[in-house]
Amino acid sequence: MKKWIAAAAAACLVCLAATSVSAAGTTYGQGTAVFDFGDHAFFTVKMYQGQSVYLSLDEQYDAQLAQEFYEQVGVEADQMLRFDMDGQQFARTGALFVKADEDQHVYELTEDGDFTQLEAEYVESYVVGKDGQHLSGYVISTNHLGDYVIA
Repeated sequence: MKKWIAAAAAACLVCLAATSVSAAGTTYGQGTAVFDFGDHAFFTVKMYQGQSVYLSLDEQYDAQLAQEFYEQVGVEADQMLRFDMDGQQFARTGALFVKADEDQHVYELTEDGDFTQLEAEYVESYVVGKDGQHLSGYVISTNHLGDYVIA
């Protein structure tokens, strides 16, 4: 139990947008952080002792971005997830889980303004969160959280 608390404290996680963080580690100084974004998205990543991140999520529907998305892709945007990491990235690759239906797709907004459909694995009954909820959606491997559109 003391190692778990030490790993959680050592991660020094700073999260905004009503995210909750849990950490557990098998060795001192390393832990797994789980960022919970209200059942819409979860990000799980191993973190090092002393590592800190600034992380926020904006889920507001952006009409201008939706119009650009429609012009490029030809489908309506159902949901937007816009992460702000203040220019940082994680030291390790983590798993971003995005809640979605199987007939939907996940697109990422690239730095040059294009939307790219991600090759993400669709998972049913993905177990996430401290309550062990079973959700269905896409899992994306990444070390940087950006802007995503679910359509």
